[in-house]
Amino acid sequence: MDAVDRYRFGPPDDTPILPWFGGAYTHGFVALHPFFTVDGLDPTICEYGTLILSRAALPNGLGLLEWGDDEEAKRRVGKDVDPEEVDRAAKRNGLRIGWQTICRQAGFADHCELDQALRTSIDGLRDDLADAAKSDRLASYCSLHRIFPPNEGRFEPLMQASLASLFRRTGHDRVIVGDEFGDNERLVDAGLLEQGDLWDAMAELPQYGVKRLIAPDRSLLAWVHWDSFYTLILGKAETFQELEIAGLFEGFWCSDETETYWLTQPCIPLAE
Repeated sequence: MDAVDRYRFGPPDDTPILPWFGGAYTHGFVALHPFFTVDGLDPTICEYGTLILSRAALPNGLGLLEWGDDEEAKRRVGKDVDPEEVDRAAKRNGLRIGWQTICRQAGFADHCELDQALRTSIDGLRDDLADAAKSDRLASYCSLHRIFPPNEGRFEPLMQASLASLFRRTGHDRVIVGDEFGDNERLVDAGLLEQGDLWDAMAELPQYGVKRLIAPDRSLLAWVHWDSFYTLILGKAETFQELEIAGLFEGFWCSDETETYWLTQPCIPLAE
């Protein structure tokens, strides 16, 4: 991959993040996707979160797409609120709950353990890394307190306004938005991203979802990994000066060793 591409895409999963960029970006902040509540909204009546399908469980004689449609229909039974309604309500009225708070109240040692529980819940870990007991404990806690867990692999609705503000604060009135694979990139006004609408519902943005935000001068990149519960924000030292990014997002600064699956590495304290 050439130097230009390293301003646009994240590294392979098993590669240290910052060295992979070869100086294109020297600092990285892992912005954790928040848990949240919405006043008057009970997660038990909402169709929300990732639908998990194991190919080994595919019924004989049923196509994969047909099976997926059937499972989606089953999941909708008894649900009064669809995922888009939840996202709209979250962006408009959601109350963020940080990972540190969940760890303290639900009995997780740190955000690495909590990440393990979240990734287990979506079958996103190898068997030797998954922990079903932690995943079940987290699910029970969230259900008891009517808390929505975060989603993986997208810019969370509760974070979208703050992400747009991040680019504004670094002097960018326009932002390049891109899909996961770089097939569709568009230069848009930052004001568009600051609107109350969900990004995935905007006709002006990539059809298959916004996965990357890039400053036109390549000084800043916000990127989501498809199977991760965080947004990676990358830049150089001068980009982050006086930005106070920890005031916008809960998270931590990457070390030179930090990889995509940092839950397997020594835990880096959250920024204050």
